[in-house]
Amino acid sequence: MTRKNIINVAVYAGVLIFSALFIVIGNMVCRTDTANNSSGTEYYLARVVSIGEIKDETVQMEDGKDTLSARTVSFIAKITTGSYKDSEISMQQKIDYIYSFQKKQVEENDYIVVSRIQDSDAGVTYWDFVDYNRIAYVIGLCVLFFVLILVIGRRKGISTLISLGITVLVIFMVFIPSVLSGYNIYLSTIVVSVFIILMSLLLINGADKKTLCAIMGNICGVAVAGVLAVVFSRLAGLTGVVDQDYIFMNFLDSGKKLDMNALVWGGVLIGSLGAVMDIAMSISSAMNELSENIHEKTFAKMFKSGMNIGRDAIGTMTNTLILAYIGGSLSTVLLLVSYKNSFIYLFNLEMIISEIMQGVIGSIGILITVPFTTLLGAYIYTRAPGKNAKKEKKD
Repeated sequence: MTRKNIINVAVYAGVLIFSALFIVIGNMVCRTDTANNSSGTEYYLARVVSIGEIKDETVQMEDGKDTLSARTVSFIAKITTGSYKDSEISMQQKIDYIYSFQKKQVEENDYIVVSRIQDSDAGVTYWDFVDYNRIAYVIGLCVLFFVLILVIGRRKGISTLISLGITVLVIFMVFIPSVLSGYNIYLSTIVVSVFIILMSLLLINGADKKTLCAIMGNICGVAVAGVLAVVFSRLAGLTGVVDQDYIFMNFLDSGKKLDMNALVWGGVLIGSLGAVMDIAMSISSAMNELSENIHEKTFAKMFKSGMNIGRDAIGTMTNTLILAYIGGSLSTVLLLVSYKNSFIYLFNLEMIISEIMQGVIGSIGILITVPFTTLLGAYIYTRAPGKNAKKEKKD
């Protein structure tokens, strides 16, 4: 095994060990009890065994002409999880006329999610249909995704899956608990973002010039995006209450008041992190290939080539980020536009402004990453230490 391979193995093992410690210690420090179910409702998976009575009701509208119908379906379901596993329990599915869209009526052998509500005052337990169990379909889709990564990415595909798994664990076991526990959201976002950048790039690409260049360019791009997000939020007078989810978060029983502006800021950084990381690594990797295949490489040549590569990538990456944000809020935009609201009104709604801010500032982060990564790459790949520099001169 060569010295380079030994270093890469040591770095790989070190990153895995550090990641495990970061997740375990971070979760212990940031652990919160706010996620406990205080409503008294328990949820279970179940399978429909048989359908019982189906009761239809008709309600007359005020005009005396139109009617609306409601249906109550009684059925028996076998619980497949939890303390009531294998119990067959009678329950109901209510298809209410109030709502325009309803779940389809349950049938035998349907896999569903049911709720159990204990009314201690009345001494009664209610079991109800909640939704269909879609976990198997989600698992199937994820398995297809993982298989494609392994088939196409091969050995790097394994590292990609590991880094993805660590990223998900860090977000859900460290970042989110830190927010709910009342820790500084700005600091938590910065720590988690830097960790994800270092961990992902080191695991996937190893410790070399290419990775160093990508890491530095990535951090620069994300830092600029973060500063711009703070400045824009203050200039625009944003409150951070973007939609109803942010309103509901104010009522969380956490004992800590959440900083809504900081949450939006964290969303901007984490949302743009993947795209910025992608373009930084693409430019660094391309410049690494150039440095190995160009005989007379100079700082000017490398910088010019890197910028040309970056310009080609900017268009698609910026579109990717903007389209992702538009897709995420498409239903809201359609709803607002369909009511023929004034554009003056629309473009002053905090909900719309926040989406524009996230897309544009994330794209600015990409734009800044290109020259930063190219500049660092041109310097790193043309800097020949000691004897190598003299040897290149003689040649």
